[in-house]
Amino acid sequence: MSASVELAPDYYLTNFCALVDFVVARYEPLLSGGELGFYRAFHGLDSDSQRLYVRLLSRKGVSSSAGALFRLGKLAYEEIDDLAAAAAQLASAGLLSCDPVLPAAELLPLFTKAELLAASPATLPKTLKRPALEQAFLDQGGDSESDLLQLLLADETILAVQCAEHFETFKLCFFGNLRQDLTDYVLRDLGLYRFEAYPLDQQHLPFQSRAQIERHLQYYECLGELDAAMDGGAAAIQSLAQRLPEEIGGDATLHRRLDRLRLTLARQLERLEALEEADQLYRQCSRPPARERRARIAAQCGEFDAALALCSEILSAPDNEAEQVFAESFGYRTAKRAKRLADWEAPTRYQPPTDTVALPAEPERVERLAAAYLQGEADSCFYVENCLFKGVLGLYVWDILFSPVPGAFFNPFQVAPSDFRSPDFYRMRRQAFERRLAELDSGSLSRRVRANYDEKWGIANPLVAWEVLSEPLLTQALERIPAEHWQLLFRRLLNDIEHHRNGLPDLILFPAAGSYELVEVKGPGDRLQQNQLRWLAFFARHHIPHRVLHVEWQQP
Repeated sequence: MSASVELAPDYYLTNFCALVDFVVARYEPLLSGGELGFYRAFHGLDSDSQRLYVRLLSRKGVSSSAGALFRLGKLAYEEIDDLAAAAAQLASAGLLSCDPVLPAAELLPLFTKAELLAASPATLPKTLKRPALEQAFLDQGGDSESDLLQLLLADETILAVQCAEHFETFKLCFFGNLRQDLTDYVLRDLGLYRFEAYPLDQQHLPFQSRAQIERHLQYYECLGELDAAMDGGAAAIQSLAQRLPEEIGGDATLHRRLDRLRLTLARQLERLEALEEADQLYRQCSRPPARERRARIAAQCGEFDAALALCSEILSAPDNEAEQVFAESFGYRTAKRAKRLADWEAPTRYQPPTDTVALPAEPERVERLAAAYLQGEADSCFYVENCLFKGVLGLYVWDILFSPVPGAFFNPFQVAPSDFRSPDFYRMRRQAFERRLAELDSGSLSRRVRANYDEKWGIANPLVAWEVLSEPLLTQALERIPAEHWQLLFRRLLNDIEHHRNGLPDLILFPAAGSYELVEVKGPGDRLQQNQLRWLAFFARHHIPHRVLHVEWQQP
């Protein structure tokens, strides 16, 4: 990023307008009358009023029944010439409410402790915590709060933001979720991110009906109630689960979101020992770890046949490798408890080849110390961890990754398609991935990867860490690693990006005699994790050279 980059004082207004204009241009037939009225009212404002509204909409005000609250006298924005006039125009347009009539309890959080103490008719202890102070202040009002409010609100104008719920719809249509905000624009403006250009035509828009939008908004409304439900006990959890929106055929994004939320709710029911209710909720989930949790519940209830049946079901068609490993291990342990070991084989645990070396203790990362040590026995050794194979894969399938799959892209500023970390990522592009993998040989891999390395350098890609994927590393990796190994590694990554993108070895060693070797480094007291063991076992099955290097510190 250039040090000379400087944002305009009202960059946020430009970005806000780009967002709402983008949504109206693509989704106008699906927007409600209120949402379109909000859009038109905003565009009818002068620049100062627009700036003030976006500023307030982007800030976290004091929550109230009238909307997010702010004190006009506490606002200060250099780029807005007349705040009072801007607020007045917003009020006339229905985008702000000035001095809404509210109970004192909703207004007190606008004021500091010092202000409440100073306005109190009676002297209150300074040591009171905030909730106790507010209650003590209110207690002085007796049956009427109006006099107390006058003490606080004299010479104050309170602003309540209106129509924020309409902007939620615009954010949903633009970002595809309600977690993101305009920060992505800022990162683009500062040059921190460059984004791939992908089609955003009508036929590939994620939302094709108003019903879809409403169901997603309903999902986020339920998500906002999650914490309260989790703290409220089994009945509150079940009540929230029953209010979840119905799914819409073909909307994989909504399906994923509802699955995740149901899994979260069911897991809490388990912790509360509401096992039957948890099991019923897990049955509504189609993705891991729903079957795993159901098997655990069945075994906990002594229903060993049901638990073993679920493990067998998983083994016959596992959704991912982690689920398969669970079924093998848990099925064996459950069969042992049920005295049915004749039906189950004990799972084997792979023991990778291991070396131990003593090195001087240094403040440098142990992986880099190990790389420097191994450099002495090789042409080169690179610290790559999870970046090399993912990065080359990202370059090799770049066009497929950013292809216009329906529902994948909501706006021009996505680092990845929306389903990237889900099972849908591979499923929705299966034919394209399989064709690309089938044609993989050393020549085609090198040509495609190098072309994209040169053409796409610096553009955001969820698989490519540009700062790690150096030219010397890329050159040796493409020369030394056989095409069949690349194909095997790529296939495993693509089959389960979420779980397989981590756990790869720390180092790649290029011996002087040729070929390559993957090295997992473990410092003193460190142990192999399950995802690392699964990768090492995969290497062993496919004769990919690997080892574990344990580092001990030399004694002084």
